[in-house]
Amino acid sequence: MDFMMISLLIYLLGTLTIVFPKRIELFAHYLGMICAALGSGLVAYSALNYLLYPADSWLIETGWGSYSLQADAWSSAFLLLTGVAGVMISLYAIDYGKGYLGNRIRLLSGLWNLFIMSIVLVLISGDAFTFIVAWEIMALVSFLLVNHEAGKKKTVSAAYQYMVMTHIGTAAIMVAFYLVGSSSMSFSFGDMANNSLTGFMKDVAFVCAFLGFALKSGLMPLHIWLPNAHPAAPSHVSALMSGVMLKVALYGFGRFAFQFIGMDVFWYGLVVMVVGLISAFLGVLYATMEVDMKRILAYSSVENMGIIFAAFGCGMVLYAMQQPIISIVAFTAALVHAVSHSLMKGLLFMSSGAVMHATGSKNIELMGGLAKKMPYTALFTLVGSMALSSLPFTSGLVGEWLTLQSFITLAQQAANPELRLLVIFAFIMLGLTGATALGCFVRLYGTAFLGRARSNIVDKAHEMPVFMLLGMGLEAVLIVAIGVMPDILVNMMQQVFSGIAAVSMGTPLGIIWGGSGHYAIYSPGIIFIMFALIGVFMVAALYRSSTFVKQDVTWNCGTVPTSRQQYSATGFSKPLRRAFEGILSPQRTRTYLRKEHAYFGRKLRYDLSIPDLFNDKLYKPMQQWMINSSSAFHKIQEGSVSLYIGYTMVAMIVVLIWGVLL
Repeated sequence: MDFMMISLLIYLLGTLTIVFPKRIELFAHYLGMICAALGSGLVAYSALNYLLYPADSWLIETGWGSYSLQADAWSSAFLLLTGVAGVMISLYAIDYGKGYLGNRIRLLSGLWNLFIMSIVLVLISGDAFTFIVAWEIMALVSFLLVNHEAGKKKTVSAAYQYMVMTHIGTAAIMVAFYLVGSSSMSFSFGDMANNSLTGFMKDVAFVCAFLGFALKSGLMPLHIWLPNAHPAAPSHVSALMSGVMLKVALYGFGRFAFQFIGMDVFWYGLVVMVVGLISAFLGVLYATMEVDMKRILAYSSVENMGIIFAAFGCGMVLYAMQQPIISIVAFTAALVHAVSHSLMKGLLFMSSGAVMHATGSKNIELMGGLAKKMPYTALFTLVGSMALSSLPFTSGLVGEWLTLQSFITLAQQAANPELRLLVIFAFIMLGLTGATALGCFVRLYGTAFLGRARSNIVDKAHEMPVFMLLGMGLEAVLIVAIGVMPDILVNMMQQVFSGIAAVSMGTPLGIIWGGSGHYAIYSPGIIFIMFALIGVFMVAALYRSSTFVKQDVTWNCGTVPTSRQQYSATGFSKPLRRAFEGILSPQRTRTYLRKEHAYFGRKLRYDLSIPDLFNDKLYKPMQQWMINSSSAFHKIQEGSVSLYIGYTMVAMIVVLIWGVLL
């Protein structure tokens, strides 16, 4: 408790940098980021210590009147995630944030501390009032951070779209809290856990909670704000929003599912699982079509949050099928992949910030050959790309492997053909998602870092300062460490659900896969030995070969190859675009630039755009309907005072008649 309260005070100190005088703005920035890193370190230490050695029922328990702070094992898992990400991204931001000198850098540093503090407050809230207040602070501060570069029109538009959408979600969450709280002794979480909500109103509370938290986590079709907000925000803000803030939505929904509403209704888990699977596939499909580096990562967040919610929904289904022990596999998968995604996405958003800092662009079509200019950044980006592609020796494989095990477990327990068909659908969607994710990040990394420079913006590229590299490097090391030794993290996350007193680092993994007696995790040692043997054979074969290799320019029919002859990102994704043309509806425009020769054709330019399916088919028609409906009220708004008095009289008469009838 002491460390948690001290961390909040440190965040408050960092927030005060907003009021520092402008002449010491660089000092204010340094102080703000050091406070953020130090406070996050204390949060991570407190959460880790509690998860490993829980000596009490609560990590923190205190209150002031109607407001209270409490944190249990479920909270601690997300506090650990928040603290680790806060330390690394804050270190990165020490150097990255200097790019905003003279551009409200004190405000940026102060709001950064307030943002992390608001996330921590959400995670340690002990009642509905504290939760909603902290949630609103988090929403408002994140809006201000997204809107930091308010001089850009797209930034303002993205920020206000985010603000509108997040408040719609907040309204739904408040309704859910009200329904549960009104059936309880009070709005404290302890009393709300003993609510008497049943039947239709319980269903309404579940729907509102899921809609509110699904919107915040970016699940389709409620994701529309996410691909716009992330590119608009500073890169370290995007890293924290994607790596941590989206997981807070999982925390809130899990709190409702485990404590307030329960998981005894079968269709609750079914809805969560199906929405998650669809979001996962469509998210990575749209990511593969983008050329803006941060939009690729934003849509990838939609994909990974879909995987997390699909695993969580699978656990809810298993629990509703009276399999609470086996459901731990799925819930652990969701939590492990949440931690893994926090690391992966934090790393790649920091990498995208480094690339933007070096080239001045987010368009990967203009890059190429950056590995020669930025070798360390290229290495860290490769680790993150491999993790998001779920390749061995990375944390990305651990979470997705456990998710796959969860659905295999569900298939073993399926008692009817309909549920087996659903599991087959899940395997198909997960398979398509995994394969597309691999192609997506091969495309991103290959286009940006390999090959030849595609434009002159690469000429000025350079490696990043030490703190930016330190933040990325620490994330990369953790990703590989979890991939090589997954037992430690998986056992710790399993403990959240199983109530094990402590984790023994030397024992095998405790999760049993479907009651079959086999552990629900791959053996990284066996995979390492297999890869090592393959490597030894390859090296031996190369040394034994008598073939001499001569390096020369690639043969190109007698001409020297140019950068324009490389695969472009758009060309790389064309087969997938054509295969799913019905979903993507690509729009191609052709522009005649000029006619360079009297006897040859004109010079053309082709532009390709991929509209968001839900934006075009759902949100734009809804917006138009609302505008048309609002304009209909102009007919009764004539500007006549006498007419308005008449309206008032009619309303009073209707109320009087209604009162008499009752």
